[in-house]
Amino acid sequence: MSTLKIYETMRPSAWPWIFRASAGAFAPLACLLLLTTLLASALPARAGEKCADGKRDFKTMTANLYIGTGTETITNLNPADPNYVDELLAAVTGTYYELLASQPPLRLQALADRIAARQPDMVAVEEATLLRVHGNIALSGTTPATEVVYDYLQILVDSLKARGAHYAVVSTSQEWDVEMPMYILGPDGVPTGVDDVRQTDREAILVRTDLPPGQLRVSHPQSGNFVNVSFQGFPVTRGWCSVDVCFHGENFRYLCTHLEEETWPDIQVAQAKELLAGPAKTCLPVVLVGDFNSDPLHRDRPKGQPTAYPKFLAAGFWDTWALLHPFHPAGGLTWGHDEFLADPSVAFDRRIDFVFFRGFGFVPLKAEPIDISLGRTEPPLWSSDHAALAAELRIK
Repeated sequence: MSTLKIYETMRPSAWPWIFRASAGAFAPLACLLLLTTLLASALPARAGEKCADGKRDFKTMTANLYIGTGTETITNLNPADPNYVDELLAAVTGTYYELLASQPPLRLQALADRIAARQPDMVAVEEATLLRVHGNIALSGTTPATEVVYDYLQILVDSLKARGAHYAVVSTSQEWDVEMPMYILGPDGVPTGVDDVRQTDREAILVRTDLPPGQLRVSHPQSGNFVNVSFQGFPVTRGWCSVDVCFHGENFRYLCTHLEEETWPDIQVAQAKELLAGPAKTCLPVVLVGDFNSDPLHRDRPKGQPTAYPKFLAAGFWDTWALLHPFHPAGGLTWGHDEFLADPSVAFDRRIDFVFFRGFGFVPLKAEPIDISLGRTEPPLWSSDHAALAAELRIK
């Protein structure tokens, strides 16, 4: 039996019990459901919601854009150390120039190539960094930095447009917004002054804008943050963003999120519960995508520690990749490149990016991790430390 047929037998519409009970207490309900279905099939679609010819196959992608470097040299510092300020300046400076060396525009253009080639209806991105400095030493430490160095989200949208792919940002969530001092380095690597660097982390949802009228419309953009935590005095903010979608006359909620890393499993689980009790708690069907930092096989943490992944299954969500590959539970890996995107010997070792769905009418057709190689011999070798994840759902 095919995966599609297996799924069909598990959908409540395939359960005959309600009709077998028609002679009893459920007879009015069965008749009402049948009458509603017949009437719905006979009535014309509302204006602007007429379904186009062909199958209603919804295509989506999710991709972690990746800041381009690790931040452990900063977060591992001890504020009580007498040399903390000097160490902080050195650590922030090193991290900043490592980020520049990761060539964000090049990496984002490679992602734009893949998106333009596939033309998904909606795209969710995580770690869409907005990097800013003062550019004026006199202002350092007195006002927020506003001079843009890289806006990952804008670079991606502009790169898509240059490739003839038409997308608009329809919902965003601002995560942490941290500003720290750093040295300005001259061509010889010697500090020439001090500036502030500001990194704002975001999630975002993009939608195609070139489909025929009425095929794809979004509304009610929302965003929010989970209960904040801090580490070594640095705020660690995660969150979500969403839109309500009308796709060929069918309505559902599209929700993007980025949960805390596996190093803080209790916080990650708490965030999952917040998500399920908040924006995911709706009478609409839901497509839930993003970087969940939680591997189904516990490859990201010792067994026995809490993990967020089962919380979504318990709440009625289906994991698209797992459903389509029931005999390959250890596959579909989406994370594991080294932080400098430089070492080909470091293989992916976990699956933490997902396209979940919940609600009658969705049938999964495809799910494919896409490890975006840049085809280079010098770092960066990949677009991100994550693979993007492309999925396709039929809406019946």
